[in-house]
Amino acid sequence: MANDLVVMTWNVENLFRPDDTDTAAAETYAAKLTYLAGLISGTGADVVALQEIGSPAAAEDLRAALGEAWQAVVSAHPDGRGIRVAVVARHPLTEEAQITALPQAGLPAVPDVDGGSLTHLGRGAVQVHVDCGGPGLRLLTAHLKSKLLTYPGGRRFPHNEDERARGAGYALLRRTAEAVALRVHLNDVLADAALNGQPGMPTILCGDLNDGPDAVTTVLLEGPADGDVHRPDKGDAVRMYNPGRRLPPARAYSRIYQGRGELIDHILATRDLQLRLASIDSLVDDITSIGASTRNREAAIVPDHAPVVARFAGR
Repeated sequence: MANDLVVMTWNVENLFRPDDTDTAAAETYAAKLTYLAGLISGTGADVVALQEIGSPAAAEDLRAALGEAWQAVVSAHPDGRGIRVAVVARHPLTEEAQITALPQAGLPAVPDVDGGSLTHLGRGAVQVHVDCGGPGLRLLTAHLKSKLLTYPGGRRFPHNEDERARGAGYALLRRTAEAVALRVHLNDVLADAALNGQPGMPTILCGDLNDGPDAVTTVLLEGPADGDVHRPDKGDAVRMYNPGRRLPPARAYSRIYQGRGELIDHILATRDLQLRLASIDSLVDDITSIGASTRNREAAIVPDHAPVVARFAGR
């Protein structure tokens, strides 16, 4: 990477291609694509991790709005609502892995709300290689379980307070199991190079992690704790850093929920990239506060999450 590298993560909120017969929805969709493409282009982003893409067709529409030089890779494993993650980049992209299973080395026996055991991430993650010069960049994007609760049979309301407590516990267990699955995957791909005595490929994990920077689920994704990024140690081979800790305090959030800013969209980077971090920002100027109900969001053009953008200096 001889030039600076600009990486963005953005939950674009239910980007579904509308039915052709719904004129109002089609106009909103077109305006939203214009807004998304304009903001992405305006940042000079090289690669963008996306969450809440409604279909491969929607990802293709956004890629086309960005221009012919852009490429896209889309998850083949959406959740029950049909939303999935994707990556778009102005550089050649190669799909490396669709990450879906909870590995045996992780937490493979977590109960689900219906009495069974979880076997897969609720929304599959994707790993790509970005050919942006030198060894390139390995990038993973994920969208972990939200704090929205569901109950047996897909109910959105509990029958009693015991069930509410269990529902909250199940949601936390799922998000934890998903985070551990990603960490186990990172252990594998990052440690392989170290075992072979090779320099590790610059690696980024990003997405909507649905937890703040100090939550256990976020911190465990960083790997071994580090006292000083400038002092090499044996944990460097698998360690990740959260540049979001260096966001300007007044902009250290990516969503406003019921009037309170929260940073739940993250970019985690390996040590070589952390040492080259030039800037990071959360582009919060356009977002507004949201509540638990999403009914008033159907005609929204600006997503409810702000994009987080990191710039890494070239070598």
